Amino acid sequence: MREETYRLDRYLTQLLRADWFEGVRGVLLGSWQECDPYEKVRALLADRLGGLGVPVVEEFGFGHCEGALTVPFGVRAELDADARTLTLDEPALR
Repeated sequence: MREETYRLDRYLTQLLRADWFEGVRGVLLGSWQECDPYEKVRALLADRLGGLGVPVVEEFGFGHCEGALTVPFGVRAELDADARTLTLDEPALR
């Protein structure tokens, strides 16, 4: 699904205002291939997420791309931003 940058801005702004990112220790971002040019999207992401003061890993292989990975929500995991790896600490399904 194609997402315009202004819509991504609206989504992120709403999440930030709702304190959804409070306490995060890192942010994992997927692919934005089916969106506006990446330079435009990246500038928005840097502006909105840069103030969190946590590692941000870009283009991890899920999201708007062919062959997208499935990344579970609500599962404890360890993000190594330098190595660009995500290790799940528990099963994604029970």
